[in-house]
This record gives sequence, structure tokens and C-alpha cells, in this order.
Amino acid sequence: MSKLVSSGNYDCPRPSASAARVRIGSVGSVALLTLLAGCAHSNAPGQIFDYASVTSAAAAPPSGRTTGQREQPRAKLVTAVLGTLQKGPGYTVESNVGSDGRYSTYVFTTEFGTYPVTGDDLARNHVQELVALDALKKHSLSGEFVHGAGNAVLSPIRGVVNTVTDPIGGAQGTYRNVTRRVSSVRRGLSKAGEFVTTFGRPERRQPERENESLLEKFVDRPKEKRRLAEALHVDPYTHFIPLSSELDKVASYSAAGSFGVNRGLGFVPGVAGTVISGLGTLDSLTSRTLDMSPDETAAINRERLEKLNIPADTTKRLLLSDKLTPTEKTRTVGFLSSMAGTSGLGTLASFVASSETRVGAFTAMQTLAYLSTRPFGNERVSGIEIVECIPVISVGANRRVALFTADDLAWTSENATQISKLSTALASSSNSRVRKEIWISANASAMTRRKLQLQGWLVKTNIFSPQVRLAAG
Repeated sequence: MSKLVSSGNYDCPRPSASAARVRIGSVGSVALLTLLAGCAHSNAPGQIFDYASVTSAAAAPPSGRTTGQREQPRAKLVTAVLGTLQKGPGYTVESNVGSDGRYSTYVFTTEFGTYPVTGDDLARNHVQELVALDALKKHSLSGEFVHGAGNAVLSPIRGVVNTVTDPIGGAQGTYRNVTRRVSSVRRGLSKAGEFVTTFGRPERRQPERENESLLEKFVDRPKEKRRLAEALHVDPYTHFIPLSSELDKVASYSAAGSFGVNRGLGFVPGVAGTVISGLGTLDSLTSRTLDMSPDETAAINRERLEKLNIPADTTKRLLLSDKLTPTEKTRTVGFLSSMAGTSGLGTLASFVASSETRVGAFTAMQTLAYLSTRPFGNERVSGIEIVECIPVISVGANRRVALFTADDLAWTSENATQISKLSTALASSSNSRVRKEIWISANASAMTRRKLQLQGWLVKTNIFSPQVRLAAG
């Protein structure tokens, strides 16, 4: 009888490699599939997303009213961003969109309850997740996958067991990527050894949600999960627990059987404006890393960050962040690598790693994606610093560019205070000939632009859009 191993959000029986060799011949395919499907996320009842939330007051419905020197966030209807996607399979989104003056908050109602999603881009991505989940539930019935797998489930497991116990003989078989799989298993065994030698207190190298069991690797479920997610236009390591669990289940059946991940799924369109694939992969190494298991991904990302001379503490915080998925962390590392040689990369990495909210971490990653496009052309970036939680880029001899992410920036008390402190900090550390520029990722109200110009800022809005336009006046 195997022990129940608890690892973060995972609770499932995990037999040792030796136990698997002894029992493999007697395990039926249906029973083994059931075991694999059961190794999914086990979270607190009612939890929708698997990252830690920061408690804050819900965004109030915007009124758009101006009071003295401050203004309330402008009113916005959900159709302005989601269009006809306000309603879809198994979900609806409230018509009135809340805002804190910087990021919009969308309220989704699904079979899992009513809950908020903050950020225009994250709302679009979540719509895609709900569409994908509906497709899985309708067309990927477990009975069909069990029937399709049949006894074929035993063959790949035996093959991998032989590869682990006899790497030379296994290398002569028909399975590909033998070296990577053996290396992955050996890493798992190494972690077990470290647990013993450190008296049960090994240093964390990645979030528990990104760990994979030895049994999962035997049937290559993680690879099938990545392939399935790609077909559905979603992140395979989504924070959305219901979708992650369904991906785990279907990937188990697909990995064990002899059919492709698209069987029975039909056509699942991608929601226009989603950012999962829109950020790109930049280079071939980042692209290859995205197709690896999370522990392999973490190892390669760690090596790449070391080559960039990112401080070890920053690297640890970034790779252990629960606000970004392994996919997003890999892209973050790719964006940083594309800027190799730029002064201040450690500051940018820390900016992402220290984000305390999901929308903060996601928009910080988007900032890196934008910087990786080299928006300053041939002008030299001489330094990067974080001032009042805002990245400030020193460009050329006399430009200081502050990058401010927002869905729709209003001159609220909080935003006015933050930007005023930023202006004061830059004034005290720069000579009078320095040109201050603030680049805002999306929209800004007329009052916001006017107040910024009065403080001496040159204002650009919608910089994350294909067309970057200079604010009038």
C-alpha cells in the first residue's frame, strides 16, 4: 500500500520506482488511468485560482465624476473590451466594469461561483479558458478515452521503466528523448536524496504546484497536457483550477492511449486579444524551454538568469513566484535574455519577482515584453531603476522614461499621489535639463494627461498597442 504523499496542492498515491516495477504487470489500464486522473490539483473548496490573493476592497462601480483636483474612474461597459464575449458557454460577465482608477475588474459568474478577474488582458485570457473548459467537458468524456486507450497503457509505462533501469538497452528501443526522460527521473531521485541529507528540509527550487510525480513522467502526461493546451489556446499551467484539473484528466487518457490530443475536441477558436501567445517566445532556446516539463524549465531558467548575473535572491523569488505560471516565467527569462548587456536587468527581474498581485506580475511581464522590442531604437539605455514602484529607464544623455501600466488611468487620489512622488524623486536626483517622459500602456483620462503635463511630463498613451501615439497638447 503506497503512502499518501502531500506536496503543496497535490495529494495522490505515488508509488516508488521499485514499487512501480513490481506492480506494473498487474495494474489494469482503467485502474491506472483512474490513478493518473486523480493526481490533479486538490485545493480548498471554493477556490477558483491557485495563487495567493491579496485582500483588498472590491473596485467600486466607476462614476466618471470629477471632484476638485481628483476624479473618479470613468464608467466602462464590458462590451467595450469583450464585445460579444460578455456571454459564452457556461459564463456571463456583469455589464458594468469596476475600476480602481488603474485596472478594470470584471465579475464573472460560472458554475464555480461569482468571482472577479482584474485586468483587461487577464479577462480576455479567462474567457479563452472558459471556452476551452467547455470544449473539454463536452467532447472529452472520460469513458471515450478509457475505451480508446485499452491495454496500450501498459506498453509505454513498461518502456519507460526499462529505460530507467537499463538506460543503454532502453536507448536501443523505439522511444525518443530517452536522455531527457532519464535526466528528469534522476533529478527526481536526486531531490529524494537531498531530502534525506538535509533532514527533511531541502531548499525550495520551484513552487509545489509545478512539481510532477514519477508516475506522471512514466506516461508523459505533462507533454500531452502541453500539446492539449496549445490546441485550446490556453496556458498548460493555467491558474484556473477547474481547467487545470480537466487538462490533467484528459492529458492522462491521451498520454496512455494511441490517439492524438485533438480527437473529439472539434474546432476551438482563440479569443481575439488574448495574450497567451501574443507575447511571443523571442528566441529558439525560449521556445524549446516552453516545451519542457516544469522542473526542466526551472533548471534552464535558473542557468540563464545566472548568465545574466541576476542576483541569486532575485532568481529564487522569481522562480518561486505563485503569481506567474512556468510558461510566463520562461517568457520573462526570454525577455530578459533578449536584453543581455543592458544595465539594470537585475532591477527589472526584481520588479517582476516582487509583484504581490496577479495583475501586477502579469503587467510587469508585459513591460519586459515591450522593452524587449527595443522601443528606444538606437539610443543607449544607461540605467533602469524602480522609483515609487514604477520602472524608470534612463535613455541617452538626458531622458528619463517612466513606464506605467494601466487599463484606463484616472487622476484618482492614489494615482496622483504616486506620480507626484515620482516627479519629486526624479527632480531631486536629476539636473534641470533632463526630459521627463511617462509612457502609459493603455488609455489615460483628459485630466490625467493635463495634470501630468503641468508637472512637466511628456505623455504617451497606448504604448502596448501597435500604434503608439503621442498625447495631444
